[in-house]
Amino acid sequence: MPSEDFTLNALDGRPLTATLHAPREAPQAVLVVLGALGVPRRYYAPLAAWLAERDIAVLTFDYRGVGGSRSVPLRKDPAVLLDWARLDAAAAIDFARERFPDLPVWGLGHSFGGQAFGLTARGLDLAGILVVAAGSGDMSLYPSGQRQSFKVRLGIATNVIAALFGYVPGRLGLGEDLPAGVVRQWAQWCDTPDYVRGALGTESTFFHRVTAPMWFYDFTDDSYAPARAAAALRGWYSRAQSTHRVIAPADLGLRRVGHFGPFRAGAPERLWDELLGVITGDPRPVSSADDFDEKSTAARVTTGS
Repeated sequence: MPSEDFTLNALDGRPLTATLHAPREAPQAVLVVLGALGVPRRYYAPLAAWLAERDIAVLTFDYRGVGGSRSVPLRKDPAVLLDWARLDAAAAIDFARERFPDLPVWGLGHSFGGQAFGLTARGLDLAGILVVAAGSGDMSLYPSGQRQSFKVRLGIATNVIAALFGYVPGRLGLGEDLPAGVVRQWAQWCDTPDYVRGALGTESTFFHRVTAPMWFYDFTDDSYAPARAAAALRGWYSRAQSTHRVIAPADLGLRRVGHFGPFRAGAPERLWDELLGVITGDPRPVSSADDFDEKSTAARVTTGS
């Protein structure tokens, strides 16, 4: 399917690199992908191309300071994490709505992307939202060993490595190289009760104002977004009519999915088929609890507001 790389201007005018994956025929809908922290847009290209073959236009982009959106030297980049939502993601949603004014515009958020819909007013403009492998970053919601390890790593990254290099190298386990301000703000949020809502104040966010239908996808082997953290994030979107799916690797015919597996080429197409069905109004669940016996780690579906 044809894809078009172009420059997307953030709300403050900063240039971002984006790709529009367009169907050959007229699209049925548009999907804006908000990626995870430190994950470039190319990671979502397999899903985007697959959906474009099925008449869904998909917009992917790199947040400022990441991938193709490094328009200033990384050591001098003033970006903070909130910029990614309020300036970058907001501009991407605006572009999709302006480019396709007669089509429903959906959002898909992976990890931080699932948080970002509640950090910009543009989250209120979407026809529906898919949240994949995402949770609150409040460290009190994580197992104690993982919590302590992560705090040590973030402390070293923000206080030592950032001071030494002027940025945080991706080889420390955060994906792409990142502006120091992005990681510092993330670390601050993670160390604050209720994460970003505690840091900014609930009324300074938009989670509780989103009313679009939302589908949340959690994975039983995802240590980056464990059950308690994922549940906290879902609870923030308190006005959205939500569907919650818990999927085990076996449900997709895989041995492991984890935090990043849902977007790897080929293997999770059973999941992609469900996402496609949600966008087009014809959901086709990966599996249902009736398909498994009592000892199975079956996909669990819960629906509510």
